[in-house]
Amino acid sequence: MPYELRDLAPALEYAGRHPEAGFALLRSLQSGLRPGLAAIVDDPERVTAVMLVHRPDRQKRDPLPTHIQLDAETAGAALRLLAWVPPGAEVRLTTYRPWLHELALGVLEGARTVQHVLCVADAQRFRPDPGTDLAVEIGADQVAQAGHDGAVGPEEGDRLFGVVREGRLLACAALGPPENGYAPVRCLFPASPEGRQGCGAAALSAAVQAALQAGHRALCRLPASELPLLHLAARVGLSPVCREWSAEGLVRR
Repeated sequence: MPYELRDLAPALEYAGRHPEAGFALLRSLQSGLRPGLAAIVDDPERVTAVMLVHRPDRQKRDPLPTHIQLDAETAGAALRLLAWVPPGAEVRLTTYRPWLHELALGVLEGARTVQHVLCVADAQRFRPDPGTDLAVEIGADQVAQAGHDGAVGPEEGDRLFGVVREGRLLACAALGPPENGYAPVRCLFPASPEGRQGCGAAALSAAVQAALQAGHRALCRLPASELPLLHLAARVGLSPVCREWSAEGLVRR
C-alpha cells in the first residue's frame, strides 16, 4: 500500500543505498517537504520504492504536467506506487534504470521520451579550458541578437558567458542560481564549426569557473544523444553522476 511520508528520513535512507538514482533523488529531498511535493514509499519501515510527486502550479497560464521521480528495487514495488497516480493524469515520469523506463512506457499512453546525463564538476575535477579568458560576461540582449538556429534562451537569474569575435557572439553558456550547493550550467548554442575550435569549451569553462569561485559545484544536464556536448562537458571536467530517462504522456486507464 503506498504511504505518503511526513518525515523524509526513510526516503533519504533509500537514496543513500541506491547511488544510481540517489543523486537525483537527494537533490529533490534536500529541500525538505514543501507545498506541491509528495513523497510516497511502499513501506516506511523497509523502503524498496520511492516516488516523488511534484505538483505543478495551476495558477500559471500553461501549467506543466505533474512531474514524478520514481525509483524501485523491483517492478512489483514500482507498480504498487504507480497505482497511486489517477488514470488519465498527464505526467512526466522520470526514472534512473533502463528496465524501469521500459516499465514506465507500459504505464503511459503515447509517451514522448528523452534521456539525459547529469554531470558535475568540483574544484578537484575542474579542468579549465586554455581559452577560458576569451569568454566574457554578457547581457541577455546579446544572446537574442545573435540569432543562432537552435539556440536555447537564457532563464531568469542566469549569468551569461560568451565568446565574441569581430562583434559576433560565437558561443554562450549560462550559469543559473544555485540550489543546495549546486549551480546549473548550460550551453545555449548548438555545436558549430567555431565552437569545435574551442569557443564552446571556453564559454562553458567560464561558467563552471564562476560557479566554483562562488563556492558551488557545477551541475550540467545534457541530452544523452548530444555527443558533441557530452565531449565538451568532459573536456572541462564535468563528470557523469546520474543518467535519467523521462517519459511524458497520459496514465493508462
